[in-house]
Formats: sequence, structure tokens, C-alpha cells
Amino acid sequence: MDPLTWLSLGLQLAALCCIVGALLLYLLRKVRVAEVLPTDGAKTVLVTSVDTALGLQIATYLSDRGWRVIAGCRSGGLGARLAESWLQAHVAATPEDQQPPRLATLELDVAREDLLEEAARAIAQHLPAGEHGVWAVINTAGCGGRGLTSDTACESVSQGLGLGAGQSVGALEACEAGAVCAAARWGTWGAARALRGALRARGVRVVLLHAPDLSALDVYAPPAQLSAPSQPASRPESPSSDISGVSASASASCAVTMPGEAAEYSAKVLPAAALRLLEDALTTPAPKDSYYLKLKHDSWFTRMPSLRVGH
Repeated sequence: MDPLTWLSLGLQLAALCCIVGALLLYLLRKVRVAEVLPTDGAKTVLVTSVDTALGLQIATYLSDRGWRVIAGCRSGGLGARLAESWLQAHVAATPEDQQPPRLATLELDVAREDLLEEAARAIAQHLPAGEHGVWAVINTAGCGGRGLTSDTACESVSQGLGLGAGQSVGALEACEAGAVCAAARWGTWGAARALRGALRARGVRVVLLHAPDLSALDVYAPPAQLSAPSQPASRPESPSSDISGVSASASASCAVTMPGEAAEYSAKVLPAAALRLLEDALTTPAPKDSYYLKLKHDSWFTRMPSLRVGH
């Protein structure tokens, strides 16, 4: 064969090798994502607040993915009731041969040091045998008013919970227009950098979740009410669940009826791609210092369950 024929065969062989290599990398990526977290070895994650729609979405998403989630909330608040309703509905819909979602709520205020100490002791009781600390802290609570700043609060929580090597603290940063908001944004970056330096010696990684498409109102907004309070035909003595659609693991439409008047709520802030990116930040051995959680079109949004609780 002439040189041109050999060259053509060589180029075709190289292209074939590239295609096979790309397919192998794609399959390895799929296997890694599917086996990110076996249920039997699930890690514990603390979400500092489910009183916001974002915190509730993250907590329920991670719990549905197999993580053991501890969610901070106000005592008797809407977030606590929605989280408990979501858990009851999904536990009831989980087959007997599968591990049900694990989601526990506790009273937590990142601006109160006394509650941080109480939360650290309470969280220790939720940890399984042989686990001496939470895997990660995701700060969705923010901090308003005078007192502890968010970075100081995260540092106190991480110290009290015994975060070890390979674990991380995450804080979400919103983005808004205007000089004041720009200054606050850069202040958040500086606070995260200072906290990262303070915790580096303990092997704790600090990750900033940057959401440029979300305003502070979106980040800290409560779960949205989809329907006005209604009076059920009959008031059951105990909460009952009604799951429609597909299985709970697919985040199907879910309604939970509580005794008394009921209202339907939904938590849908981040798209599925952003939630997967957040989970990657929790599982990767060497996470980046910051991740950009960009929003997609509405059709890409995760189908979050509708929750119905009593007032």
C-alpha cells in the first residue's frame, strides 16, 4: 500500500481509539455518579435551615439520594413541618427491600451560640455507631442582625461537630445588582476565604456556592404556597400520605394531609443540574473553592414534591 493509504488507515484508527476512549470515560463517569454514595455507607450532612425553600429543596434532595440529613429549623416552624411531612410520605412509599430516606430536624439558629452547642450534642445522638462527626455542613440559614457572622457561626458548628479530614463546610452566596449588594458579595468571598484558612489546619474544606442568577430574596424565601388553606372532608386522627405518579425515589408529586386545615407548598429553587453539582462538591476528594450554581430553563427544574401540612 502507498503512504497515503497508510496515513488514511492511521487517522481512522486514531479516530476510532478516540471514540472508544470517550465512550469509556463517559461510562466511567456514569458509574461514578451512580455509585457516589451507597446507602449502607451514607454520610451525614447538616443543612443549617429548612425554613427556606432552598434549604428544604437541598435537604429533601440529598435525603432522597441516600444521604443521612440533619436539618436545622425553627421550633414548630413551617420548614420543620414540611420536612416531616415529606419524610412520612416517602417512607410510606419506600419498598421494604430498600432503605427509606433519613431526615431528622432539630432546632438551630446559626446566630445563637448556645443553640449551636445544643445542636452539636443533639446531632451526636443522630450519628450511627463509629461515626464521630458530620461529613459536611451546608449553610442555607444566612445571618441577619447583630451577633455572630455567618463565617463565625459555620466555624463554631464545624468545631462542635468534629468535622474531620476530607469533609467540608458550604455556604451559599446570592447575587444582586447595586453597589451595596456587590460589596456584600465580595465580603462573602472574603469571609469564606478567611474561614477556609482558619479551618485548613483541621483538614476541613470550605466551599462557596455562588448562585449568580438568584437574588437574596430567592435564596432566603420560604417555601411557596401553591394553594390556599382548605378544610378536608374528614379530619384523620393521624397524618396520612397520598403518593401519585412514580416512586418516591424519582421525586414524584407528593401530597401529605395533616389533621385540620391544610395548605399545599412547594420548594423549587435550583435546577437538577445545580443539585447534582452540589452533590459532586460533597463527594469529590478535592472540591474546588467555589462552584457556580447556574439556573437552566424551567423544564430542567427538579420535580420537587408538593407538601400539605396543617396550620
